[in-house]
Order: sequence, then C-alpha cells, then structure tokens
Amino acid sequence: MNISLLLFADGIALSDEKRLIKHLLDNYERVGKVGRPVYNTSQTISVKYGLALIQILDLDEKNQVLTTNCWSRYVSTGCA
Repeated sequence: MNISLLLFADGIALSDEKRLIKHLLDNYERVGKVGRPVYNTSQTISVKYGLALIQILDLDEKNQVLTTNCWSRYVSTGCA
C-alpha cells in the first residue's frame, strides 16, 4: 500500500520539490535575515561561495541580457 502525505500552502498541494525547498528554508525564516551561526556576533566566519552554470535559458543580444539557471553553493567553517 502506498501512502503519500501532501502539504498545502494557501490551499494548494505542494510537489516533492516545493516541500523540500520549504523544509530547507524554514530554519532561515525562523532565524531571520540577520541570523548568523555563531554564539558571539563578533566572531568571524569563513564562507566559501561557488556558482555552477547549469543552463543558458535565453540570450537577448539586442538588450545584452543573458538568462541562466545556476546553482549556488555556500560552505562555512568556524560555525557554532
């Protein structure tokens, strides 16, 4: 027997992808935009950032606009 659980947001069933994104971002909403993963706010954190180009979606040569699909990767050390 296959049982599946659907989460709803504003009366709309969420897909597996949307549920995963919601689960991953819930903690950030609770902490707030100024939240940092340290006990002492004067403590420094080393953060490495990477960007991977996944797909070029559109190129508007006239207006010089490139639309892409990219993945970001953040790695931090020295966190509490």
